[in-house]
Amino acid sequence: MPSDSANGPRPGAGDHHGDPGYRQLHMLWPAGRRPYPDALRPAPGYLLRPGSDADIAPFRELMARVELGSWGDEELAQVHASVLPDGWLVVVHQPTGRLVATGMAQHNPVPELYPGGYEVGWIAADPDHSGHGLGRSVTAAVANRLVDAGAMSIFLRTDDFRLPALAIYLRLGFTPHLYAPDMSDRWAAVHQRLGGTPAPSAGTRPDPPTARPLP
Repeated sequence: MPSDSANGPRPGAGDHHGDPGYRQLHMLWPAGRRPYPDALRPAPGYLLRPGSDADIAPFRELMARVELGSWGDEELAQVHASVLPDGWLVVVHQPTGRLVATGMAQHNPVPELYPGGYEVGWIAADPDHSGHGLGRSVTAAVANRLVDAGAMSIFLRTDDFRLPALAIYLRLGFTPHLYAPDMSDRWAAVHQRLGGTPAPSAGTRPDPPTARPLP
């Protein structure tokens, strides 16, 4: 369930179909809210923990597999510079030791939209391990890490065609941000494809738009 981050290096730019005018969907996390505890617990047989240098090679393999690009040292360093301490989170399949999901809690201000913004970025889960809620767990854990840090403006960016990921984000409590004129129609189409749930009626900015200092 990839969700690529649009700020900084663009290892996953191919997902945007080569359209220079393409705008990703944005979603907001309610300020100060924590995910439900059940969402933070990975399924039996899986371990959720901070990433380490030993995870870099399997991280690159996973990101390539889910078509979020090839991550060279420079790209990885640029993205990791925005990640909070213990903000790179991974899920490991305990019987095999394989890295099967990842996500990053990033300080990623977007001046025109989120001047004090923190991003739930680079969410990905191994399709061989689908059905175990790994994407949900790592997304919830990243949002929780940002709340721990005092972030009050939390967002994510993704694409219209990533329906399984969108369904998870909506169930977790993320809300669509109608930040551009075409977003209402695009979100209406997403909700219809997800089973006809009501489309959002309005777009709002995070409140407040800044975050408290990190510990």
